[in-house]
Amino acid sequence: MSTTTTPLDDPQSIDVTPFALRIPEILENIFEHSDEKSNRTNNVLVCKVWSDPCLNVIWREVKDLSRLVKLLGPTVLRGSRLLDFSQTDKPPKWDRFSFYARRVRKIYHEGERAGTYRAGLALRSVFTDIAYQRLSNNIVPNLQVLEWHSDTSLYMQNPSILFMGPSLKHYILHEVKLSPAELSLNLRTLADRCPHLNHVKISLDSAAQSHGDIILDFVMRMADLHTLELPPFGNMAPLTNALRGHSCLRSLQIGGCHVIDGRLDKPCITSLALPSPGGDHFASLTFLSIVVPYAVVEKLFSSKFPSLQQIFIFSDLRKPETPSTIKHLIDTLTETCPQIHHIHLSYAFLPEEKYTRFPPASCIVTMAHIRPLLRCSKMQNFIFKHPFPITLDDQFAEEIATSWPHLLKLQLNHIPLVRRKDFKNCFTLRALLPFARHCPRLVHLSILVVPESSTCPMLGDIQSLPSSFFSKLYSFDVGSSMLYESDKHQVALTLSQILPPRSVLCYHNNVKNDLTSDTDEETPPLSPEARNWKSVIDKIPYMRWMDQLAKTEQRELRRKLQELETENERLRTQIQTLYA
Repeated sequence: MSTTTTPLDDPQSIDVTPFALRIPEILENIFEHSDEKSNRTNNVLVCKVWSDPCLNVIWREVKDLSRLVKLLGPTVLRGSRLLDFSQTDKPPKWDRFSFYARRVRKIYHEGERAGTYRAGLALRSVFTDIAYQRLSNNIVPNLQVLEWHSDTSLYMQNPSILFMGPSLKHYILHEVKLSPAELSLNLRTLADRCPHLNHVKISLDSAAQSHGDIILDFVMRMADLHTLELPPFGNMAPLTNALRGHSCLRSLQIGGCHVIDGRLDKPCITSLALPSPGGDHFASLTFLSIVVPYAVVEKLFSSKFPSLQQIFIFSDLRKPETPSTIKHLIDTLTETCPQIHHIHLSYAFLPEEKYTRFPPASCIVTMAHIRPLLRCSKMQNFIFKHPFPITLDDQFAEEIATSWPHLLKLQLNHIPLVRRKDFKNCFTLRALLPFARHCPRLVHLSILVVPESSTCPMLGDIQSLPSSFFSKLYSFDVGSSMLYESDKHQVALTLSQILPPRSVLCYHNNVKNDLTSDTDEETPPLSPEARNWKSVIDKIPYMRWMDQLAKTEQRELRRKLQELETENERLRTQIQTLYA
């Protein structure tokens, strides 16, 4: 793109510009994907037609609030602590500020979380002055996304208040320490000024029940929300009860990564749902993610979720969920979610040091506990994680593959916390055959297997598969499957024949890196099983090459044999002609 500067009012520059490069939407798309930011600044000076779209791209997202402050006039850092205007005798340049601020669509403020505590204090000081001058006005009139990672203590020292306006659609708040009064002021202002919000994310490192009451009042005022992400607190039943009637709500997430904290000795949520009179609720909800024990979340599904398609449940019970609880939850989801096609059941945190011994049989999840889910014929993704291995057999793999023909990803507890060498009640490599036969769209397969030579599928079984089997398979993850030295060659041979060349074979190394050691190694040493799997991965390309070479030799032999048969037929015909 040309960076030659010409006068902005030169009509000749417009005449030679192609019509497509005069359309603002096309220009903005070009400038946005420019390789170098310096080109954007230069393109502003090319012509008037280019200037406005280029400025829109430059100012579309603001990550440094000092950029906005400097539009009002020169600034100076006084006493290394407070940012102030250096020309206090001159009024702020609001016209200049508005010329650029109207182009801003997103503000992302990292605040003190990025280690800029002093800069945060400096900005608060100058924004206090701005607030007193323009408190009732929206200083960024076309702002759509406001993402705030900071401390919103005092009203007049909270710059985020100044950016709340009718155009705002996405609001993200992450606070380390926030009192109920401060949160109430923030959310009341947000509800008053931003009636068209459709995406709200509130993340608090320590949410109390008083915070939950404030969030409940806010949610009840915002009837047009499409996406809602909230922190967990003890009694969430009033909140979920209020959300049942939100006809626009499509995505709900409660809890997040900050909940996965080993310091907590009990679940965050103790109550999630009130008794329901029945009927369909959450009419438009398609996505649900929540950190809660299975027994607690099961009560939420007392009525049907007619549109729910994806559900993620992370148990923070601080002990393994029992097989009966898992089965009850699966039964409930199967009955109340007719459109479900993505289920993720896992646990948020379990101290590994407490689970070193293999559990009794009553604690082991079996096929019977999972089998009801096979009634969900639309299933595309199923992820199940549990600290103990699951009792499975190859026949169950056949049931899964035939019941879920649209399967894209299956992750069936391939890395349990506890594993015993003599535990062989799981899939063998023969389990790959039904997935290859019935799941043409499968992309990721993660299962625990017993890869023994005696249980590998025969060559005839592999050759009987459809010609395009595993055409989309990208990864096969064996997790912490135990592979022994004596089985490496046969396993490598089998996988070289059944896995497509572009697929990736993955395994889990259960040896952790010792951060206190003096070694310079960046990666931990491999466990014996991991070394064997790595050896298999190294052998597969060689075996494929040998197989290809053998096929080439066979084709060459068939060609020569055909030539000999043709020559033999010719000679036989010639002899018959001579004797005739």
